[in-house]
Amino acid sequence: MSTTVEPVRYEIKLPCAPHVWPQIEAWVRLHPAHWRATYPSRQVNNVYFDTPDCRALNDNLSGAGDRSKLRLRWYGTPLHQVARARLELKRKEGMVGWKEICPVDVSLDLAACSWDEAERCVYAAAGETARLWMGRFPQPVLVNHYWRAYYATPDGEVRLTVDTRLCAYDQRASALPNLRRPAPIVDRVVVELKAPAERNAYRRLSDALAHFPLRPDRHSKYVNSMLAAPDFDGISSL
Repeated sequence: MSTTVEPVRYEIKLPCAPHVWPQIEAWVRLHPAHWRATYPSRQVNNVYFDTPDCRALNDNLSGAGDRSKLRLRWYGTPLHQVARARLELKRKEGMVGWKEICPVDVSLDLAACSWDEAERCVYAAAGETARLWMGRFPQPVLVNHYWRAYYATPDGEVRLTVDTRLCAYDQRASALPNLRRPAPIVDRVVVELKAPAERNAYRRLSDALAHFPLRPDRHSKYVNSMLAAPDFDGISSL
């Protein structure tokens, strides 16, 4: 399968407590950027891969300037039915990020297979570049899902997503996919603003932020979920 690279973009996150969600809906409706829904809300599902010593997690916690993480992403319910999926290598440098994407033509039932079987299927369907990604991050360590709403300015230049109902499942000690024992994560609503990595777009992003009474902050669903696992025993030496 061929690999595509999405354009580099600014990404700013505004995490907040769930009780603020009704106010967020009002802010979006009344915002001077005139946000418009661009896609029906849907469930986003991910399997995150890392090394046995959690290198991607370490890089994030240490604030590494150039970091990567690998996930298998698909949409819809039920969670265990994987279809029309894609492998995504998410790259991050400071405030900007981008994704390298490889579609994966598989149909998997995570409730009826082992991780070895699932990985073999994904590897067989992936392109050469995506197989190298799986070599770098060989271990499925986390499954998560959340509900995402999509908005954009009328010209589509600045985008906004709102993620709610996050649920995550630790996979590090599981030969079979664990979809029954969720990690005790702290519930958060995550608003994210995204725009092309251009000066004018950054100014528009700053203007949009000025009308959201939320504080931008670092927030990784992957990192927060991993740290919340009850048997998590720390990270490797940096």
